Amino acid sequence: MIELPAGGSAARNPDLDWSQVRETMLMLGIAVAQVKHAVAESNASLNALAFSFADTHDRIESLRNDLLAQASTLPAELELDTKIAEIGQRNMQAVIAFQFYDRLSQRLDHVCGTISGLAELVSDRNRLYVPSEWMALQDRIRSQYSMEQEKKLFDDILNGMDIRQALSLAASMVPVQSDQSTGPESGILSCFN
Repeated sequence: MIELPAGGSAARNPDLDWSQVRETMLMLGIAVAQVKHAVAESNASLNALAFSFADTHDRIESLRNDLLAQASTLPAELELDTKIAEIGQRNMQAVIAFQFYDRLSQRLDHVCGTISGLAELVSDRNRLYVPSEWMALQDRIRSQYSMEQEKKLFDDILNGMDIRQALSLAASMVPVQSDQSTGPESGILSCFN
């Protein structure tokens, strides 16, 4: 997390110690705080939604089992097994579509890490003008990405591609994990495991 300079902004009352680096640090700190706050607020809703999907899945399975036990006494034309399977499939499609939030949350966390790393580097005059420090920051940022889409976007922009073009290329890629892990760090929700 960004370590903010003590005393806040002096832009409205500059003195002899006024520094654009200090103001930059404060503004970057505000950006990180806003992103972190938005993610924290939305996590409660996300957790309630995930619980709801998992509970719906369990209830669908329970209903299916109860109906299968009574299958011989129910009219076949009701097609209850087919209808329950369709409901379960729609629920699963919703869960898959819901994974966008997990990827968004992961990307916003990467943005906060990037801003924090940048602020740390810019505020250190001993490191600011050292190219190897910038390369180390870039390597550290890239190593945090778990999706190939993110790595490609990062590489394309660092190699000089226009941001709009890099975004267009990234949007055309199918999101793929660079490893086979699951869970909140991987961008894959595992509500029903």
